[in-house]
Amino acid sequence: MKSKQLKASQLLLRDLSDDFGRLLTSWNPPWVERAVIDRDTYLPVVNDQLFESMQASGGGLATSVNLAYSLTLLTSGLDHADVLVPSLLVIDSPRKAFGNNPSDRQRAAEIYSRFRTLADAYGDRLQLIIADNDPPPIADDSFGRIEFDYANPMVPGVDHPGPDRVTRIENQIDNRSEA
Repeated sequence: MKSKQLKASQLLLRDLSDDFGRLLTSWNPPWVERAVIDRDTYLPVVNDQLFESMQASGGGLATSVNLAYSLTLLTSGLDHADVLVPSLLVIDSPRKAFGNNPSDRQRAAEIYSRFRTLADAYGDRLQLIIADNDPPPIADDSFGRIEFDYANPMVPGVDHPGPDRVTRIENQIDNRSEA
């Protein structure tokens, strides 16, 4: 019985790794040659670079890897009832650290196409909330759009006092370090 469960888990991990690699490479990032999920840590490894070091480097690599990993886990959980991951994914700035050259714009369109494909395939079984500074790079009525500003705050009923009456955290002196 245990060997059967072990084999099923190993197959699931192999499929997860294959799906992650396919998704990340489908976006055609020029710096990805090989992308897998590590069998011991269950974290992404890209070009033999561990997840932690990719996170530390930041930029388009970290953004793309995080996004592909999160989407792969989401779909795996939706496809396999025994994979317990939330069916809600909140994505902040999926195009962060991308430029505006033609290949970056194409990559952004492919990422948003993936969002649309997931929404079409899974319907109300999943919820994607995408915070982005720009409208989706593809035309589609699948995406609802909510814009926030001083007149339409993120939390309805809580008025913003306006930009002249707010001190940004990064502009405040940290008194704790002086104590």
